[in-house]
Amino acid sequence: AGAHTIGQAACTNFRSRIYGETNINAAYAASLQGNCTRSGGDGNLAPLDVSTPDAFDNAYYGNLVSQRGFLHSDQQLLNGGSTDALVRTYASSAAQ
Repeated sequence: AGAHTIGQAACTNFRSRIYGETNINAAYAASLQGNCTRSGGDGNLAPLDVSTPDAFDNAYYGNLVSQRGFLHSDQQLLNGGSTDALVRTYASSAAQ
């Protein structure tokens, strides 16, 4: 999942997250909805890591802490399960 710090995904891969999930930052979801409407624009792209889209760093984990996980599978890493502590540790560690 940490590899999702670089790259982009098409609207078809994240539409259900930004319109149907509750564990997403509302302002973040709204910003993505401008590029990915409920229907159409399936090929429109958005960065996997909104904070630092062109850098391989730990900002990805900070995004999860602030409910800005791009894909459903990303945000599941911080959703009350066994990986929560690791995500918080990586998010608070010095940028590498």
